[in-house]
Amino acid sequence: MTIDQNQASAKNNSQWLAKQHSYANRTIQWLKISGLLDALLAVCQALFIAWLAHQLLINKNVTWSVALALVVSLLLRTINAAWRASLKAKVELDTTLGVRKALSCALLDGSGGAQSTGALSTALLEHTQAVGKYHSNFAPQQKVVSYAMLLFLLVAFFSDWIVGFIFLITAPLIPLFMALVGSGAQKAADQRVESMDFLGGYFLDRLRGALTLRAFARESAETKAVDKASAEFRHSTMGVLRIAFLTSTVLELFTALSVALVAIYVGLHLLDLMSFGPGANLTFAKGLFLLLLAPEFYQPMRDLAAGYHDRANGVSAADALAPLLSSEQEAAEPTAQPLHVAPALTIKNLGFQYQDANSPTFNALNAQVAGGECLVLRGDSGTGKSTLLKLLAGLLAPTEGSIRYNEQCLAEQAWPAGSFAWVSQKPWFIHDTVGNNLLQVAPESSTETLRETLDLCGLQHIALDTPLDEQGGGLSGGEGRRLGIARALLSKAPLWFLDEPTAELDTQTEAEITALLRSFKQQHTLVIATHSAVCAGLADHTLWVKPSQHAQQEANN
Repeated sequence: MTIDQNQASAKNNSQWLAKQHSYANRTIQWLKISGLLDALLAVCQALFIAWLAHQLLINKNVTWSVALALVVSLLLRTINAAWRASLKAKVELDTTLGVRKALSCALLDGSGGAQSTGALSTALLEHTQAVGKYHSNFAPQQKVVSYAMLLFLLVAFFSDWIVGFIFLITAPLIPLFMALVGSGAQKAADQRVESMDFLGGYFLDRLRGALTLRAFARESAETKAVDKASAEFRHSTMGVLRIAFLTSTVLELFTALSVALVAIYVGLHLLDLMSFGPGANLTFAKGLFLLLLAPEFYQPMRDLAAGYHDRANGVSAADALAPLLSSEQEAAEPTAQPLHVAPALTIKNLGFQYQDANSPTFNALNAQVAGGECLVLRGDSGTGKSTLLKLLAGLLAPTEGSIRYNEQCLAEQAWPAGSFAWVSQKPWFIHDTVGNNLLQVAPESSTETLRETLDLCGLQHIALDTPLDEQGGGLSGGEGRRLGIARALLSKAPLWFLDEPTAELDTQTEAEITALLRSFKQQHTLVIATHSAVCAGLADHTLWVKPSQHAQQEANN
């Protein structure tokens, strides 16, 4: 990407991040009011403490109304702090759940098909929470800082313009140095997010291949590799924390220096060692009030600095989430007519390359399939059969070439609901009964219809009230695939995509499922990715997926 493209992308991601406040807009407004109320109570608290101290030490006479006012202000500030903490928790929860729900819908609609499961899991769990923390800690505090510091400046100038001038001069230095340090924090946060995405996918891949690793005695080597990746993630996390602590240290340094300047000014005038400006008329009560006001003036900025790492994490999370959600939020209504009959398929000069890959996965693929025919995708493992299947289903966008159904380009239309069915190698189900799983795709189907569909798919021995878990526990591998086919049949979709429907099955079960799929030809256009020669016998057309010339050269090297 060019510099201009990167800047445009960063701007779009920042705009997306700012818009997420809509999930907790009203609560955020109350959170800002609570922050401003804390500033107002801080002024009252400093005033009553100075007034009470002046009565005790100078007048030797205490007015109990002042003491009562101090107690009330302290009590109100404590209650307000508790209220503010609850508002922050609510904003974080509402925003996190809102973004998480939107992301879940986008993923179910096919967004993020080119990303690993580990990266998507990290986005769904970690990045959505980072957006919630950004809107509960950093974003509202920006507004609070603006108005609260203006209030403190007005009070300071009204009391003593020299102290107000000290506040006015030192205040801009703090955000300036925070910005300088924060640029490093953002880079560290981006590296941490990249490390987290990699580690999530890396660890998940090792879990999935645990049996294979054990078969080849690779447990010890892969354990060390996971430990190394974890150590790199810890290192990146500590880098973010080091910069966060450095930011706080810079802020504390300037705060201490600014408070010291006010203390020197007040002390020298109270000791009659200096007489300058309004300081000649400075009283003990006013001097103490200004001293107590100084740390309160910088407290909103300190709170902002405490949430600065939340900003870095939020911006990094937006870089990952905005591309996944922008298409979902801006998606138009389906423009194509629903498919009622098996469609014809045309593939012309089709190519695809993953974003971070150095070479295309494949290119220059062509095929012509009539409605009701079967296209079988063949090729060695890793050549991109599953990727091609996702392209044909519209779950990924090709980098070159076109895909047409009934002469309509797939890239120019949105798929209406129910246009195609997906039968994966290992179908996923909801944790419920067989009958309720089937009702997910056909809610109005009667018990008799469900029973007939199961019988048609060779599942006469499976009861509708048979319990299932997400991975089809309670059924054999062949039964799970048959249930996936039954689910596709109930959907009435005229276009089916099947990914290795007979993998890891015995010869008899493979033959039965192949015969079952053969019976559904003519009424459905089938696209099947398979290694099996038996399943490939269904083909009216065969498309061999081979790696591109560049990818093949890279593999040979």
